[in-house]
Amino acid sequence: MLRSTRILVAAAGLTALAAGACSASKSATPPSSQTPTSSQAPEAQRASAADVATGLRKIDDTAKGVAAKAAGDKAGAQALDAQIEPVWKTIEGTVKANSQDGYATFEDSFGSLESAANAGDAAKAATASSAVSKAVADYLAKYPAS
Repeated sequence: MLRSTRILVAAAGLTALAAGACSASKSATPPSSQTPTSSQAPEAQRASAADVATGLRKIDDTAKGVAAKAAGDKAGAQALDAQIEPVWKTIEGTVKANSQDGYATFEDSFGSLESAANAGDAAKAATASSAVSKAVADYLAKYPAS
């Protein structure tokens, strides 16, 4: 539910951002090179390819940890799952700009992983973690850090 709410808030922010961009002068900095600010929606922020690669690898490791803990340590799985969102927020704008499909896959996989952690469902967590790993590999194959 938190991710759904965040997506709605982000969509509203993007609408406002787009409206502002339409009225901006031609000398305005393009969105892809804007410096992230706390008032920008995460999807409007851009990170370097190296930062995205580092973040995705961290998310992948964390998702694997969630899957490992889901059955026997539900609280541990939930705590690990909560670590994904702060990392994702720093890179999701770049991922979304580069790959709409990849972005959607990540968001869906994160939702499934969160649900599995909350339920203590190891099988579902393993499936979601595998989907995250595949999405990371696919993204980094297409958009390498260097």
